[in-house]
Amino acid sequence: MGKLVALALVGLLVSVLGSGCSLVPGPGAAPSGGAATSGGPVPGGGAETCVDWVRFETPQDQYDKAGVVLIGKSVSRTGETSIYGYKATTHLVEVEQVLKGDPGDGNLRISSMPPTCTGGETYPDGDPLDPNQRVIIFATRQGGDWFTMTPAQGVLPFPQGTKLPFH
Repeated sequence: MGKLVALALVGLLVSVLGSGCSLVPGPGAAPSGGAATSGGPVPGGGAETCVDWVRFETPQDQYDKAGVVLIGKSVSRTGETSIYGYKATTHLVEVEQVLKGDPGDGNLRISSMPPTCTGGETYPDGDPLDPNQRVIIFATRQGGDWFTMTPAQGVLPFPQGTKLPFH
């Protein structure tokens, strides 16, 4: 029952692509409770796990759903991890200020959630944590690791002097 409530709360839409598809483990495994997955056909055979990401209407919505929200910047890449069978780049993030949650003290390792069903390219629009710039990061913990909430809405540029887009 708890899983059904969690799915309803974040308004997930699961679309099944093709036949013989199966749902990958739900909210406990899905980033921020903000994604559902389905397997679908891949050109050339086989199945690929595709994620239907929730779209947040406002940064306030992102803030409300995130496990951790912080201001910081990536200072280096520290390796890779895997989620849903896709590679995710892990960054060492210099934490300037924690706005929500308790990620612990000091710098933090956060992986950029990769988009899925991209034909093999990990970050077709670039890794949002790559630039050495000040950003707001919306993250969730998955299996002991921190990930940005979604590929497209896990990081917001936040130059000095900018007002927070949520409260």
